[in-house]
Amino acid sequence: MTGRSDMLFEQALEKGARCEHVSEEEALALAARITPDRLHALGRAALDNRRMRFGEEATFVFNLQINPANICGARCTFCNYAASKNDPHAYVMSETEILAKVAKLQPTEAHIVGGLNQVWPYERNLELVRQLRDRYPELHIKAYTAVEIAYFAKTVKKTEQQILEELKAAGVETLPVGGAEIFSERLWWQHWKNKIGPTEWVRIHKMAHSLGMLTNATMLFGFGDTWEERIRHLLTLRDAQADNSGFACFIPLAFQPGEGKFITHGPTPLETLAVVAISRLVLDNIPHIKSYWPMSGVETGAAGLSWGADDMDGTISEEKIAHLAGASTPKGMARERMTETIRMAGFDPVERDGRFKRVER
Repeated sequence: MTGRSDMLFEQALEKGARCEHVSEEEALALAARITPDRLHALGRAALDNRRMRFGEEATFVFNLQINPANICGARCTFCNYAASKNDPHAYVMSETEILAKVAKLQPTEAHIVGGLNQVWPYERNLELVRQLRDRYPELHIKAYTAVEIAYFAKTVKKTEQQILEELKAAGVETLPVGGAEIFSERLWWQHWKNKIGPTEWVRIHKMAHSLGMLTNATMLFGFGDTWEERIRHLLTLRDAQADNSGFACFIPLAFQPGEGKFITHGPTPLETLAVVAISRLVLDNIPHIKSYWPMSGVETGAAGLSWGADDMDGTISEEKIAHLAGASTPKGMARERMTETIRMAGFDPVERDGRFKRVER
């Protein structure tokens, strides 16, 4: 059995390095055993793949994360961000505060994610998007996870398609990541059963794609998930992309355990790099892989560029979710430090917009 596993592993490396499609069996073989030799082989193949796609360039975006309120009724077991109304760390932002932050920073992209609450209900969010689009016609608005889309539809008694169409008409161009966690019925039932599950998450994203909207995809890992569950997650995304292309990028999210939660530590840097590399080799039809530094750490995030990632996400001013979960990374990174970090990793920094197009300054 080991001999066949080794053969499939080598086949997957060869195909993946050439940006070719690996089979389900080959994809599973990539993570069958994570040894030092295999780990480095994964990195080399993933680096060949990303060089074939993007050369030596590595991109980032100048963005602002907007979290209007952290009040949320989902009660996910792992979340340190969400609060009840009377919790000490609960907060609610006003439209004036949000618009002032955008005016001050003048970002290329605004990334809006909130909680499941009626403090910022659907109509209020829709009006915020309209105001942003009216004041900043060139701003790329990436807003509201599939979980929020489902919640909006339920609370205002509309279909998810109607919600998506109205948000798109108001100015939303892309759906952000979030809410997918990992496509495991086992873990969904244990940890986030009050949110939509894997099947519904994929369905809403495919619906957005059919309307011409781009979306992003994530996978939360390092909290009791198995390597097989991780590979199955990637294969589900690959199949969904084959049905109606619309995923612009994939972002592996290293779990942040926070305080008083059910595990004491998240994945190691090497485990994170292995996930990045395998993601690049398996997801042949999703163009971009992000190395998300707010959750992996700046150093591991930069190293991820040599393990298959081509994007460092962004400057992410005002990031709250990962940091309330215990991330020790900076809450934002200046454009100059981002370019320096990418150069130190051995790549050529390129600033992009929300659709991965080069920004000339």
